[in-house]
Amino acid sequence: MIRLLCIIPVILAVLFTPAWSMAKELFIIPAAIGKVRNKEKDRHKAELEKILKDKNFKKSLRKGVLGFLKRAAAKNENVNIKRAGFNTKFDPESILVPLLFVDNVISFVDEYGSAEQRLYKGCVYIGLNFLLFQAKSESLVYSAPMVISVPYLDKTPNFSLEPLAGQIRSSIVAFFTENKRLKADEKNELGNCLADLEYLFSTKTCEIREVELSKGTQQRIENHSKYKSLAQMLASQALSEENLVLPPKSRGPAFRRGLHAAVSMFGVSFQQGEESSVFSERDNVYQTTIRLPKPQVIYTLFIKTGTKDNDLGAFIERNYTTAAILQSGNQVIKCIKSVSATIAKQHTKVSDVNLYNSLINSLSDLDQCKR
Repeated sequence: MIRLLCIIPVILAVLFTPAWSMAKELFIIPAAIGKVRNKEKDRHKAELEKILKDKNFKKSLRKGVLGFLKRAAAKNENVNIKRAGFNTKFDPESILVPLLFVDNVISFVDEYGSAEQRLYKGCVYIGLNFLLFQAKSESLVYSAPMVISVPYLDKTPNFSLEPLAGQIRSSIVAFFTENKRLKADEKNELGNCLADLEYLFSTKTCEIREVELSKGTQQRIENHSKYKSLAQMLASQALSEENLVLPPKSRGPAFRRGLHAAVSMFGVSFQQGEESSVFSERDNVYQTTIRLPKPQVIYTLFIKTGTKDNDLGAFIERNYTTAAILQSGNQVIKCIKSVSATIAKQHTKVSDVNLYNSLINSLSDLDQCKR
């Protein structure tokens, strides 16, 4: 997490050309918040829209994003981050545009017990991307993938996100407002990073292109696409502690719409242009193309699972082990973790819950993985 947070102010340094050497202020447009339209249908579209449209949530979140970036740059005396207002003179070089997009919603129900006495338990995972663009070039300068998990317990399988809306909102806002994310030593480190980010930024971009499951895992997991989606979300979050993880190219149109909508609040319209960008205060048109950095490292994520049973009479003690292997050329990161569960033999069905938990544990701390 330290390295992830270090990237923010260092990436801000990328924006500083020699002409910026005397610049003291960066302005943040209030964050645009939206939902990516995935090809894979999820069951929670209506409820999720209600969560994202909550006015108090958006107000708290936008305030939190501003504070998060201010704390990140607090140790650099040449950087002063402010909230852009309608009276702010629109200088595209000094405007940063934050976007927060819900990328995926994944839920599963865990069924235990007999058909007559079932207890439905589960968890919903909200995958998000926090992105930061520079207005002049419309280029991505920062990306932070996040996974918010909320457990639930109900007596019916007809699950709804609506009762969990408050927990989901609080978890998202907490990511940006929790002061412990930037301790004193980390602030010093961030200040020291500001001078030398261009090299780090241009050589540490990465992307996860493929997720592969072993034959045994394919047999154990009921819903392959759901499991792969969660695995990619978790792996991206883990890698973001060391690299700038790029969002999938398929998300580009949604990011473009969000970026344009955010800037249009200030009376500025967009036109598709060439590589060079032109801004005219006279006609109030900003012409550019959206650009994402090219990934320097492309990963393949391979997942292998296994189980081992210990007979305890009326119960079975089952150990679930997951190996999540990130590979790019000669670079291999192998993360192996296991969880144990005691299962009654009379249970008619046991869902994938423990395999999901094992996957989550294996990708929870990349520093502990073998390289």
